[in-house]
Amino acid sequence: MRSKLTWMLTPLLVLCMTFSFAQEKTVTGNVTDENGLPLPGVSVVVVGTTTGAQTDFDGNYSITASEGQQLQFSYLGQSTVTIRIGASNVIDVQMQEDAETLEEVVVVGYGSKSRELSTSAVSTVKTEAIEAFVPSTSIDNILQGQAAGVQVTAANGRPGNTAFVQIRGVGSINAQTTPLYVIDGTPIPIDTERDFNPINNLNPADIESLSILKDAATVSKYGSRGANGVVLITTKKGRSGDARINFRSSYGFGERIPDPFDVMNAAQKLELERQYAELGVNAATSLPGANADDAERARLIGLDTNWEEELLRKSVIQSNSLTVSGGNEDITYFLSLGYDKNTGIIDRIKGFERVSARLNTTYNAKDWLTLGANISLSRSTTDLPRDRNNVQNPFRGMYDYNPWDPLFLRDGDGNIQRDSQGDPIYNPTTTGFPIALALQTEPEDRRDFTIIGNLSADVRFSDNFSNRFSVGAVSNRFNRTSRSIAGGVLQGFIGDANFPGTQTDNFNLDFEYNVNNLFTYSDTFNGVHNVSASFLLEYNENIRTDLRATSRGFPSPDIPYQEVAAEPTAAGSEEARRILFSQGLFVDYDYDGKYILSGSVRRDGSSRFGPENKYGYFYSASAAWNIANENFMEGSIFNNLKLRASYGTSGNQNIPDNEFLNLLDFNTYNGLTTAIPVGVGNPEIQWESQAILDIGIEFGLFNNRINGVVDYFKKNSEDLLLASPLSSTVGDELDDIFANVGEVENSGIEVSLNADVIRSENFVWSLGGNVTFLDNEVVSLVNGEDIITGTFGNIILREGAPLNSYYLVRYAGVNPANGEPLYLDADGNVTNEYSDNFQVLLDDKSPIADFEGGFFTNFRYKGFGLRGDFVYRKGNHILNIQRQQGIAIGNINRNQRVEAFNYWKEPGDQNVLPSPRFQNTADQAGTTRFLEPGDFLRLRTLTLDYNFPRELLGDFGISNLRIFATGQNIWTLTNFNGDPEIGLGSAESGEPGDQGFVQGEFNLFSYPQVRSYTFGIEVGF
Repeated sequence: MRSKLTWMLTPLLVLCMTFSFAQEKTVTGNVTDENGLPLPGVSVVVVGTTTGAQTDFDGNYSITASEGQQLQFSYLGQSTVTIRIGASNVIDVQMQEDAETLEEVVVVGYGSKSRELSTSAVSTVKTEAIEAFVPSTSIDNILQGQAAGVQVTAANGRPGNTAFVQIRGVGSINAQTTPLYVIDGTPIPIDTERDFNPINNLNPADIESLSILKDAATVSKYGSRGANGVVLITTKKGRSGDARINFRSSYGFGERIPDPFDVMNAAQKLELERQYAELGVNAATSLPGANADDAERARLIGLDTNWEEELLRKSVIQSNSLTVSGGNEDITYFLSLGYDKNTGIIDRIKGFERVSARLNTTYNAKDWLTLGANISLSRSTTDLPRDRNNVQNPFRGMYDYNPWDPLFLRDGDGNIQRDSQGDPIYNPTTTGFPIALALQTEPEDRRDFTIIGNLSADVRFSDNFSNRFSVGAVSNRFNRTSRSIAGGVLQGFIGDANFPGTQTDNFNLDFEYNVNNLFTYSDTFNGVHNVSASFLLEYNENIRTDLRATSRGFPSPDIPYQEVAAEPTAAGSEEARRILFSQGLFVDYDYDGKYILSGSVRRDGSSRFGPENKYGYFYSASAAWNIANENFMEGSIFNNLKLRASYGTSGNQNIPDNEFLNLLDFNTYNGLTTAIPVGVGNPEIQWESQAILDIGIEFGLFNNRINGVVDYFKKNSEDLLLASPLSSTVGDELDDIFANVGEVENSGIEVSLNADVIRSENFVWSLGGNVTFLDNEVVSLVNGEDIITGTFGNIILREGAPLNSYYLVRYAGVNPANGEPLYLDADGNVTNEYSDNFQVLLDDKSPIADFEGGFFTNFRYKGFGLRGDFVYRKGNHILNIQRQQGIAIGNINRNQRVEAFNYWKEPGDQNVLPSPRFQNTADQAGTTRFLEPGDFLRLRTLTLDYNFPRELLGDFGISNLRIFATGQNIWTLTNFNGDPEIGLGSAESGEPGDQGFVQGEFNLFSYPQVRSYTFGIEVGF
């Protein structure tokens, strides 16, 4: 009977249980910290299942579960909370801080560790700061003002262009000073000499964090590639739980930052021409201002043209990204798609466009094996014109073209003249080169397709032994097509009527792969002695292939293929390889988290040096004391107090290939192939080496409401590689040879401070910033001899002087008696003569700032947020050649600045420009007259946003909804006569990789910085 009853009751019991647990429902709630403030990003998981969710910005969550199941709430730095689901559909949770898990993890060389156990100077830029700068089309621009010790200057305002990034000063005179970028463990090759930088093809929306390694404790682990610092880029990963979909879209416009000066209108320019002609300026006597009668003058004034409006436009800026992420205990994924477009401010061309995709996955194949795969694809196109200092530059044209010169030709009645097809005819202007037409007939476009991938396998042999094997690769396919269409502007200068139209195609394939294996042993003894040691083997090879071809004579401008050309005129190809093979040993020890020691040694072998100097050895030692962990600190105001120090070495091999060999080029002579000496090799060249000292203190006060870091550093760069002058009788066409010629020293103090000024339930105000004070000195040069450098020979290197000091003739003002410009000779005597022999070193005047940094302020009230990021710089100087060009007496045939009217007119005039009668001595650019302080304070980014409360989103399945508006470069305070953020003055005059190039030395009509406004929406599901 009992058996029968059991069989009868069992199905009923199962039915009841099934019914009970099958009643799934939606559980919602709010998660806060111990102070009652909302916690975004808390992981909420149904225990025993793969169902999960995350809290939104306001701490709200929603998840599907059944009564009787358990919800687990976990968050970094908070104790995990587990709650059983009852009858209620609402579960609110207040989490408590967990001191044992409150460890910020920082990414360091070849791995990561808790910040508490780090002995390194590492600055981290996190997601919040990164997203404030999106949409920025290049990652390195995001770093500006975000980290102490990192000097960032936008090369110029061209969409998609990268920035100049230097960490703790200029560590080399002539070798590349760009830091090493590592994306998810894959080193990224950058070659500024060939304008190759895959960083601008990475989608900023994919980035989780940026870590900047600055001291020997970390950069020495990268050996020869870490001399200029290391920027570790960590991209976003998936997390366990249901798929999270996030879509972000923004749209806006940009415009040139307005000038702090005015250019002349037609009436003003005609009047200046008249005055100059009366003073005997020959170039003015043939201009209409000197010859036109009243009727002609009135006609010309009626043609008044604003050339900025004719040549420029408001740019259109678009950015869209879609991400899908999720996973379970075994596998996680992060997928992203991105589209960015910036038309730029030049009219009649398309600008910059980028399409990108990324897939990051992690797979726990076994308890002892984890596999990872990251891959990103990106294609960018740009058709922006070359950065020239001539009539082919629209930014020079907008200043140079006379305002009485209209865009299109006019007949006697003032009507626009048209060609046989009815199209308006462009006015060649007094320059003879109509840039508005040339932008259409002389197209140049560039296409880059970049693949960055990484595969890794982590093997855990036991609790003590593990091994990480990874292979990373970067491939960039670069195509550039330059055309001069038949009948185009340049065809009238360099074309051949028998072969109308020319075209040049360049193809470069850069491929670099990196294989490394890191074997690690770690153990703990007596519960307090923690030891780990890692042995590294790494192999890196870069292969570059270049192809180029030029042809002329094209049947139609609509067929841009060399196959149809009448005659090929030039072709060439080359291939270059370089190899780096390394071994390293890294050791870490700490005693109970209080006393920490780290050391490393690395050996690099580079194919860029000869057999005798192929290998370089780099080492570091560092120590830290966690004072806050001592018993005597219990009950103090300090949550964190750590003293650390490091010393070590790194190297630099960023020079051209094969400089240790005698080089030949080949040409023809009498129809035969002939070898021509083009490079004298130096088998003695060896690694640049750096010795880096760092002493720092980190602190956190009042429950970490205030956090700060102070570092002192000194970096000595020895055996600097530089092209040293060479007698022309040796046979080198450049009359120089690469050699190790000297030593420079950079030292300074970095301060970072962040604070939660107000932190209440509904209102949060955070404030933070950083500053870097920098000193530098040329310690020694070969034979103690000065080196004159710079694009125009206006920079000098001298022992005992600051690096890259200006070397100029000193301007002594205008003689108030006759308006003549005065100068100081080399001995300091006033003279009315000018000579390059009067050049002297100017103490404490160089393009390098004395101090710079950034600060932010961030307000949040309920769902509203307002964040402003500022950058500043002080102590640097800029040679303002663009201003010199705008008031040069010899440029009277071009438009001028209104300032040009302020010249000497009668005895006693003060604070005036020289009289136009002294054109020959007044127009000299290489003088202190045009050297100006580059100090500035700029509101780099201002973002206003609103996060909608969860309860307003209803049942639409939306987890978060945010709208925002962002402005960039919207306000600047400066006394510089122009825009003070100068990286590249003119690429045609001098750019990275050119002998003597100095960043920020001068300005000269490069693509200007842009002020932009964007509006967007972000929605998550």
